[in-house]
Amino acid sequence: MPPVVILDLDGTVINTEQLIDEVVSAVVLERCDASVTALRVHDALERARGRRPLEASRLVVEELNLECTPEALLATTAPLLDARWSEVRLMPGARRLMEHLERHGVTFGLATSTPADFLAAKMAAHDDVMKKMRCVITGCMVTNGKPSPEIFERARVGLGGPDASECICIEDTPVGCEAATNAGMRTIAVPSIRDRTCFESCSETVLHSLYDLELSRFGLPEFEDWLSVADGSTDKVLPVEPVIMRGPVVKGFGRGSKMLGIPTANLDVVPLKSQVDSLAPGIYLGFASIRGETHEMVMSIGWNPYFDNSKKTIEPWLLHEFPDDFYDEELAVVVSGYIRPEADFTTLEALVERIHRDAEVARTMLKNTPFKETRELLVA
Repeated sequence: MPPVVILDLDGTVINTEQLIDEVVSAVVLERCDASVTALRVHDALERARGRRPLEASRLVVEELNLECTPEALLATTAPLLDARWSEVRLMPGARRLMEHLERHGVTFGLATSTPADFLAAKMAAHDDVMKKMRCVITGCMVTNGKPSPEIFERARVGLGGPDASECICIEDTPVGCEAATNAGMRTIAVPSIRDRTCFESCSETVLHSLYDLELSRFGLPEFEDWLSVADGSTDKVLPVEPVIMRGPVVKGFGRGSKMLGIPTANLDVVPLKSQVDSLAPGIYLGFASIRGETHEMVMSIGWNPYFDNSKKTIEPWLLHEFPDDFYDEELAVVVSGYIRPEADFTTLEALVERIHRDAEVARTMLKNTPFKETRELLVA
C-alpha cells in the first residue's frame, strides 16, 4: 500500500494567507503605536501562521504590544474575514494533486488549525474538495495546537492508523512542519513565507509550489502530465489551465534590457491579482499580443530571487524583436504552461543562460499540442 497523505489547509490547499495578512494587518495597524511599521506587522503575522486563531492572535498581541486582548483582536478580525472567504481560491496545483491521489487510490485527509466553524465558512465555495478528504481534523478537536504533534497523530488514526513513517505531510509553515516532524512523519514544506531557511530542520524537502512535487520520492505514484521537450534535453513542461491577463505595459526595474539583454514588458500586478494568485511563482510559457500581432512568450511571475524583489512582479519576455519601446500600450497574454520554479543563481551569466534556455523550451513546446491551441484565446 502507498503511504497516506495529510494536508494542511491554509496556504497549502487554499490561498488564504494573503487575505488574512491584508485584513488583520489593517486592523492591527490601527491599534499599533505609530512607530510600528507595516513590515514589522507582516513579520509578526508570518510567525503566527499555522497556529489556531486565538493562539495566533495572542502571538500578534504580545509581539506588537497591542493594547487589546487576543480575544478582542480575534472578535474584530473574524467577522471581517468571514465576509471575504468567498474570495479564496485553491492553491495552484492543489486540485491537480488531490485528483491525482484520488485516481491512484491514495488515502488523504486534512489536519488544520482552523476550528470547525471557521472551516465551514472558508470552504463553502469548495465543498467538492472537502468531500475528497477521508478524514478532517480541526483545531478545536485537539487539546494542543501545532507545533504539538497531536493534530497529526489524530489524523493518522482517522486515516486508518498506518505507521507514522507511512504518513506524508504537506505543510506551508514552520510550526506545521515541526508538528508533523514531531509526530514522526515525513514532511514536505511548500512555504507561504519568504524565509525558507526556517524549514531546513523540520522538513525533508522544501519546494516552491505544489507543481514541483516529485511524488515518487515518497513512495507515491508519480504525476503523468508533464510533457518532455522533444530536443534531447531533460526539460519538461506542465500544461496549466490557460490564464489570460490584459493591461498596459509598465516600467519595470530597467534591468531586463540593460543587465540581461532581455527586454521584458512588465504588467502591473495589482489589477491582475486574481489571475496571478491562480499561478504559482515560477517561469511560464504562452503567447502575448500587442499592436495587433501575437508572439511566443516566456514569463516570470514572482520575486526573482537573484534580485530579491520585495514585491511580486509579472515580467513577460516576448520572443520577437521590436524596433522601439511600447510603454503604456495594451498587452494581452495567455499563460499555458509551467516550465520551472523560480531559482537563485550564483552569477548573472548563469541567470542569463537559464533564461535563454527557457526561451528555447518555449519556442519548441508552443508549436505542439496542447500549447499551440491557446494562441487562439487572444484572438477575441
